Amino acid sequence: SRVPRRDRAETAAGDEGPGPKKGKMAIGLVHLFEAGLLLMNAAAILNEKRFLRKYGLDSAVVGENLGPKNQVASFLHAMRTFMRYPLVAMNVLVIIYEMILG
Repeated sequence: SRVPRRDRAETAAGDEGPGPKKGKMAIGLVHLFEAGLLLMNAAAILNEKRFLRKYGLDSAVVGENLGPKNQVASFLHAMRTFMRYPLVAMNVLVIIYEMILG
C-alpha cells in the first residue's frame, strides 16, 4: 500500500494535492468591491421619469427627520449627480483589473 511519488513537474504545475487551495477565497475583497460597484451602477442608471416617478422617488425633500422613502430618493439623486464621474473611473479601473488579472 505504497503511495506513488509525484514528479517535481507535477507539483510545480500548481497541483498542491488534497486540501484547500491557497489564494482561492470564496469571496475576496475585490469581489465585494465589484458587488458594491454594480449596486452603485444600478442606482445611478434608474430613470427618473419612467421608473422613479411610479414609486414617488423622483424628487427629494431637504430637511431633517425625513422618512425612509425620502432618504432613498435623496440617495438616488446624489448617486445620479455627484457619483457620475467617480463611477466611470471605478468602472474603468475594474475593467482594466479584470483584463490584466482576470
